[in-house]
Amino acid sequence: MRVILFSILLFYSEYGFCQEYNRSKVWVCGYFKAVTFDFNNNNLIVDTFQNAIQQTPYPLFTFGGSNICDTNGLVSFSCNGFILYNKSGYGIEGWDSINSPFGYKLEDYYNHDGFFNQMSIILPKKGNTYYVFTAGMSDPVFDEAKSGIDFRFDVLTDHIVDMDANGGAGKVLSKNNILMQDARLSHNRMTAVRHANGRDWWLVKPHVTEQIFYTFLVQPDTILGPFTNYSNFPMDTFIKTNKIYGIQGHSAFSPDGNWYASTEAAYKGVFVYRFDRCTGLFTDYHFYQQPSYDTTYHDWSVSACFSEDSKLLYLITAGNIWQCDLADTSTSSLIHITGPDTLLAYFPEYYSTYLAPNGKMYVGNTNGTNKSMSFIDQPNVRGTGCNFKGRGNGALSQPYTNLMIPPNMPNYGLGALKGSACDTLNKLPEINAINIYPNPANDVLHIEWPINNQATELNVYDLLGNVIFKHTIAQGQQQFSLDVSGLPRALYMLKLKVDGKEEVRKFLKK
Repeated sequence: MRVILFSILLFYSEYGFCQEYNRSKVWVCGYFKAVTFDFNNNNLIVDTFQNAIQQTPYPLFTFGGSNICDTNGLVSFSCNGFILYNKSGYGIEGWDSINSPFGYKLEDYYNHDGFFNQMSIILPKKGNTYYVFTAGMSDPVFDEAKSGIDFRFDVLTDHIVDMDANGGAGKVLSKNNILMQDARLSHNRMTAVRHANGRDWWLVKPHVTEQIFYTFLVQPDTILGPFTNYSNFPMDTFIKTNKIYGIQGHSAFSPDGNWYASTEAAYKGVFVYRFDRCTGLFTDYHFYQQPSYDTTYHDWSVSACFSEDSKLLYLITAGNIWQCDLADTSTSSLIHITGPDTLLAYFPEYYSTYLAPNGKMYVGNTNGTNKSMSFIDQPNVRGTGCNFKGRGNGALSQPYTNLMIPPNMPNYGLGALKGSACDTLNKLPEINAINIYPNPANDVLHIEWPINNQATELNVYDLLGNVIFKHTIAQGQQQFSLDVSGLPRALYMLKLKVDGKEEVRKFLKK
């Protein structure tokens, strides 16, 4: 019976992740007119977003855009960084004033357009409800930026959207929930990856000038964090001291979730990290230095994108595209794929790059080339055989809209990491459920287990897997109170052995 039950659970788990993969099947991007890229068919179909007439809020997606589809691969809703649009291209009920908890100066200055890269991202919550995450500026920090004192984002917010409301037109249930404030955050580079348990998410938002990453564990009913990850990569003192920043910064996880890459215009190259989907921890791997290639054209690093098989990494600069083998950290690892794809008189500029559901890699364009979108036809192929398609050589082109860049989307179809210690959701449910409270805990965490069940051993681990507390449970005991007042603020794993079986729970020390 247990074998049959396990087979049923496994089937629905795999089927569920196939459905989750459909959440990225349509992209919403561009402006005057906004368009959709439909990957549901074998051939990509580009069509006008339905709100083709100019009505407030007019669909406008330049740099800060994101969207998500339902599990059937149809557009659910989208965000441009300041406005939420339903599947018909009109504002969702409650669309106004998101990402503006401390003033509207940034939004007003950019005319309600999310001008900064990866400014928003959408993650499934549960059912047909969703989290929308946005980063922005308070009015005082905007004033500082305009005065030349400092430039940073200082606010990170989340919003909850119910797409069952209003007959499928959607409704904002809550908005401008503060995750971070008075912070020093990058004004770009926000992405996410599925937790190893296959349900939760890790949201990542970096510091503005240092290789510091703030992560959040996004669960269906709560958001835990921020947790701070520090990199040991050497950083340029001049850049840090003078607060030099790059608007073209970008971040990306590999399709398998095991790698993370980050670019920032002040550093010519790409920082690469290994990532643990179970613990949410980063490990420094390598900085791939951008070679000097064309000194006649501005050539700062703008984005990075992993191949579908997670073995190759593409470094995109304003005027060139490079490819490196993640198994090779030598200087010869970077192979030049292409330079500018049109005459410099048109002021071409590559921008953010994303892997599409059809396996191709689409490269955003700005300035004089933004009515086309270049792409790499076979990203898994090492070298120029990856087949870059630029203007005049097969690039996606059309005359009626500014395509700009693809939407910011994580790999929605990434499933649980099989065999992982924290892949507890796909295990058979245990009879001996335990209860822990309060969670998050400040001083004392209470642990209880059902009567007539014998607990024998309690262990607490940090996210590095180190045992920080171990206790043997007395015969007949049914609860235990754990003093956590001395623990640093972080996420921990609690393991309780009950009737010879191990129960695992996470708790946050606040």
